[in-house]
Amino acid sequence: MKTIVRIPISRSSQPYNFQHFLDHYVFAPWVREKDALVRLFSLRPKRFVLATVNFKKAPPTLVLTLESKTKLEKSDKQWLVDMLSWNFAIDENVREFYQKICKKDKVLRAACDFGLYGAHLRTDPYVFESVIGVVLAQNVRFQRLYKMQRLLCEKFGEKAVFRGKTYYAFPIPECITKARFFQLRACKVGYRDKYLKAIAQKIVKEKIDLDSLRKSGDTEAIRNKLMELPGVGPYTADLAMAIGFRLPTFHIDLFSREALTQFYFKGENVSDEKLRAFVEKRWGKWKQYVMLLLTTNTDMWAKRLGKKFRLTSGATSAPHNP
Repeated sequence: MKTIVRIPISRSSQPYNFQHFLDHYVFAPWVREKDALVRLFSLRPKRFVLATVNFKKAPPTLVLTLESKTKLEKSDKQWLVDMLSWNFAIDENVREFYQKICKKDKVLRAACDFGLYGAHLRTDPYVFESVIGVVLAQNVRFQRLYKMQRLLCEKFGEKAVFRGKTYYAFPIPECITKARFFQLRACKVGYRDKYLKAIAQKIVKEKIDLDSLRKSGDTEAIRNKLMELPGVGPYTADLAMAIGFRLPTFHIDLFSREALTQFYFKGENVSDEKLRAFVEKRWGKWKQYVMLLLTTNTDMWAKRLGKKFRLTSGATSAPHNP
């Protein structure tokens, strides 16, 4: 059974660059199929919904197609519509950022001119998904990260067939808890296997509801709670808060440090503390969007500024399904 829902993009959330969603950071269980993003949701017990998200330009509208084997309950439909609307930032006020902040900053303007104008932050449906994703992201290039997450979903996620094709949901903590270490390592996760299992075990044993943290407006309390999980330090927690909570954070790592020092400090060696203070003073509430622009395809758009950026972001997703 199929349900189609059309959701107008609010004026404050425009410009809205859906192409950015299609081309970048498409981590499993999301898959790209032509001009749409598709993923399987498991609504227990054994109720699967295939969600297809695409975009209509005039007027700007997010189009959701929800497919299920049985009639979709009203509560499930509403949960999916609300969640996907939030995931795809249909009501996120970015107008001032793109039309004022970026226009005054030649670095951000160069990123926008390269195709990032109107890029939004897509959040994950589940905080557990965000935490696992950022733990996997530690010290790896994007192409390996894409592969690790795909293998985890295929090995430990529930699956269902729609339109003759098998789709996978993101693994739940209980499945990771039961996994053997050799099974996790088969997903190319390396030393992260112990962290994945320990995180899942802690969540299951202590009955932790990570998604409930979204109700809190206390950024520091959320960060501290996330850092109680094995393998989650300050950097990992900040990144999880960006993609799992859409909170204004700016994590300092090799890539963001290089971007800040090259574009704003003439390549000088600057302490992380000074960089954080600079980011907070210059961009404040917009810092998560600045992070998105500064770390996406940087080596390409830096050429517009006459600079050769030595790091490659690799943010572009793997080839999509036709």
